[in-house]
Amino acid sequence: MIQIEVDTQGQMVAISQRLERLAFEAPNVLRLSLNAAARQVRKQLTRDVADTYTVEDSVLKDSSKGAPRLQTAKPGKMEAVIRSKGPMLDLLEFMVRDSDRGVQAKVLESGSLKFLERGGAPAFIGQFENGHRAVLQRQVGQTYTMAGAQVRIQRYGMPTDGKWPDLTRVKKLLGPAVPSMMANEEIQARGRDLLYQVLDQEIDKRIAKTLKQKG
Repeated sequence: MIQIEVDTQGQMVAISQRLERLAFEAPNVLRLSLNAAARQVRKQLTRDVADTYTVEDSVLKDSSKGAPRLQTAKPGKMEAVIRSKGPMLDLLEFMVRDSDRGVQAKVLESGSLKFLERGGAPAFIGQFENGHRAVLQRQVGQTYTMAGAQVRIQRYGMPTDGKWPDLTRVKKLLGPAVPSMMANEEIQARGRDLLYQVLDQEIDKRIAKTLKQKG
């Protein structure tokens, strides 16, 4: 959760002084300005994540994967909250290259493609029964039970060469979640800077509009 925090009491007093006899409009001016600033910050956070990480653009539009949503400020509750909630992402949602040597991946745009290998076991792209594809890697030294092998034989049949299935455990490789990427310190700092800049501009614009319409 990214909370857009400002000194609302101080802002309210300053806006009221500028509006003079229209001071009663100050809460409305501040609320609308907060929401306008928060919308721009939400867009900027998404752009900055896309620029910083190799994550697929479609992920940043999918709320089930963590695309940020905005809870706007309302009368009596002068705060705007940007919420991002989602799971760790499949590594395939990032930049991945498959080859005869194994899988290469990079998560940060500033990084480089690296082969994924652990204990001599290279990563590979596999497909589950439900059709879902993912980057997988055998966990050397960890095995499934013999009962698991029997289930596999019952389900898929005995291999033509008569060998038992490989019982080495397989792990799905994951990348960071969208909320974690949005919590990146540099991305957060740019978001805060934008907030204060846009908030001041929106307040000026709405004060001028209110004075012109009702002054």
